Amino acid sequence: MIHRRAFLTLSAAGLLTGCGFKLRGTSTQLGQLPKSLRIQTPDPYSTIIQNITRQLRDQGTDVVGSGPAPKLKLTLPTFTDRVLGPVSDGDQTELALEITYSLIGEDLVVLIPETKVRTTLIYVDSGANTSAEDQRVAQLKHHLENDILSQIVPSIRVRFEQALMQKDPPKAK
Repeated sequence: MIHRRAFLTLSAAGLLTGCGFKLRGTSTQLGQLPKSLRIQTPDPYSTIIQNITRQLRDQGTDVVGSGPAPKLKLTLPTFTDRVLGPVSDGDQTELALEITYSLIGEDLVVLIPETKVRTTLIYVDSGANTSAEDQRVAQLKHHLENDILSQIVPSIRVRFEQALMQKDPPKAK
């Protein structure tokens, strides 16, 4: 019985693979990153900036302190919240986190103009001023940080490749 189940599972996996099916996250990444980067930010020790730096290093970019390398300018993330309107249990509130970046080449040419990456989340604020409510909002802000971290490096990747394509368009044969 177990051999039959294993055989059927492997057969289905082989059939799906043959049809071109791929699991999420196993494909090649879009775009490319510069070989080396300098990061300029108001606070290089901010946790989100440290996480972006770690992601860049993990993906093969050498993050240098000085020298001839393109400069990635990052702003610190800004949280905003606004009340969208009342609902039966409280106020519907939108939390937003936004970070801005630009990339300037070694020859001081703007490779990537100022680009905003923004992530939003809508939740119902109960209006209770308790530590549980504060903890819930802190957890939601942490989710926003994780979302923006998952968006920023792929955004830099795609925009950098577009900048390279505009700088050196492919030649037709």
